[in-house]
Amino acid sequence: MYRTLRIQPMRELFTMQDSMDRLVNSFFENAADGTSNTIAPRVDMKQDEDKVTVKMVIPGVKKDDIQISVADNILTVKAEVKEEKEEKDEKTVYHLRETRWSSYYREISLPTEVEAEKAKADYEDGILTLELPKAEIVKPKVITIGTGKKELDK
Repeated sequence: MYRTLRIQPMRELFTMQDSMDRLVNSFFENAADGTSNTIAPRVDMKQDEDKVTVKMVIPGVKKDDIQISVADNILTVKAEVKEEKEEKDEKTVYHLRETRWSSYYREISLPTEVEAEKAKADYEDGILTLELPKAEIVKPKVITIGTGKKELDK
């Protein structure tokens, strides 16, 4: 008679996030054909005692077409997939063309101050990996505790 109601908050949260992503992307559409040409790539970010590591999925981009900057504790990544120029042939007609020529743009607020000039970046198989060393001022310092007694000179 009674049914068990299963609440899955994480699934609902991800569904809501996808809906919000579609809403925001549709708001910023500026392509003539009605498709968005700027994509916000997915990001994984973690930190340990020494660095912040960011992984970003940016498929189909040459590493020379990726721009990375850090200013005011904000990481900005821009990339562009450039359309290859084709020779026009009147005998060739596309029946289907789904290749997207677009750009990627993402700004991320970093969880701590970093030393951008010492950052390392690697791009392989469509994954951009950034290692941003934490600034010395935010690294934890070890403070030793003395005994509180002063030794007298003998």
